[in-house]
Amino acid sequence: MDNDTIYAPATPSGGAIAVVRISGPDAHKVLNAVFRGKEQKQHARLYRGYIEDESRLVDDVMATCFYAPRSYTGENMAEIYGHGGRVTLSRVLAALSKNGARLAAPGEFTQRAFLAGKMDLSAAGAVMELIGANSVAAADAALRQLSGGLFDRITAIQKKLTDALAIIEAGIEYPEEDIEADIQRDAMPLIESARLGAQRLADTFASGRMLGSGFGVAIVGRPNVGKSSLFNMLLDKDRAIVTAVPGTTRDVVDDVIIKDGFPVRIIDTAGIRGDADEVERIGIQRARNAAKDADLKFFVIDRAAGITQEDTQIYSALEGSRIAVLNKSDLEAKVTPEEVRETFGCEAVEVSAATGFGRDTLLDAIKLPEFGESDDVVVTNERHWQLLGTAAQSLEAAALAFDTADLDCVTIDIKEAWDRLGEITGVTAAEEIINNIFDTFCLGK
Repeated sequence: MDNDTIYAPATPSGGAIAVVRISGPDAHKVLNAVFRGKEQKQHARLYRGYIEDESRLVDDVMATCFYAPRSYTGENMAEIYGHGGRVTLSRVLAALSKNGARLAAPGEFTQRAFLAGKMDLSAAGAVMELIGANSVAAADAALRQLSGGLFDRITAIQKKLTDALAIIEAGIEYPEEDIEADIQRDAMPLIESARLGAQRLADTFASGRMLGSGFGVAIVGRPNVGKSSLFNMLLDKDRAIVTAVPGTTRDVVDDVIIKDGFPVRIIDTAGIRGDADEVERIGIQRARNAAKDADLKFFVIDRAAGITQEDTQIYSALEGSRIAVLNKSDLEAKVTPEEVRETFGCEAVEVSAATGFGRDTLLDAIKLPEFGESDDVVVTNERHWQLLGTAAQSLEAAALAFDTADLDCVTIDIKEAWDRLGEITGVTAAEEIINNIFDTFCLGK
């Protein structure tokens, strides 16, 4: 990390208030060069004053200083709270640039916080997840990671691996003692417990990924059964174009609603039919792809037309969780929910996209993934999921190596798992293992 003093706006321009951050060895010097007010400032206390640029008044502001290491980045920091107009903010930033600070790179403040040991790598990643959270559940998950929940779980797993390595390394160091059976007896429970811990964390990604992308619900069916109208009804706004012309929807359109604090992504798709022009065929293929990737499919049937051969063909191509949606319940029915259940073997819900009838019932039919207690850690990052899976595989290989190879091979697999877990938290294995390898083991006991 360089020793530059950096600055950046921490809020978008155009609002009522703009917050500008400064961090680095000369942060307080830079602030004092542009701030006309009290020069000697106590830690984390607000002071009122003015920003000046070459003796010209720029803004009436509040400012505060943070002294290292008691700051977000662990460095000397300062913050300016001014007016949020674009012109005013740009003039404040220009004044800072002229007095020894440079514009920060994206994420540089949080990067400095990580490098200073103010947060681990998993918490650093959670900062952006918390900022970008679009639901209560997503915000809670990010906050648990930011407060060290994932770090604590990973560290606990690594501790078991360190203990296992200490036991094994002692056997390698003193082979004349011939204690390999004892080593396997003592180390195997630690290895297996660590493997299960890594795998359980990895398994939470199946639901954790939905916190960011949302639980996907694809609306599929043949043309003119009311898919776009249903899409608009669920969103409670006119998002998709609706006409009586078949093939109006030619691309995938999606939007998010919040259900029980959880993001649900509703996806409107093109009507699936065989007789279509080239552009519509592209839309139909995208509809099939969206249905394949979705967590749930709303299979829409025109209740006033009954079940057609096209409906049967479309349904037979769908996989995974499906709910039949009998639309146009405001018109005379030619098919009942019972008949649909008997034909397709799935749940059936009657709605009217035109009147809004059945909206709540249909939303209630969406069964969201269940999370554990509020303090449970959920993996939301695909990189973390892959690293946890790799670590679990390495530990499985380590357990097998006890019977098929020598102890050196076992330690290689354990260290591989340690390293992969360390890539999540930013803690490397080498020094940690060296420092602890014999601390917990006494050969002469």
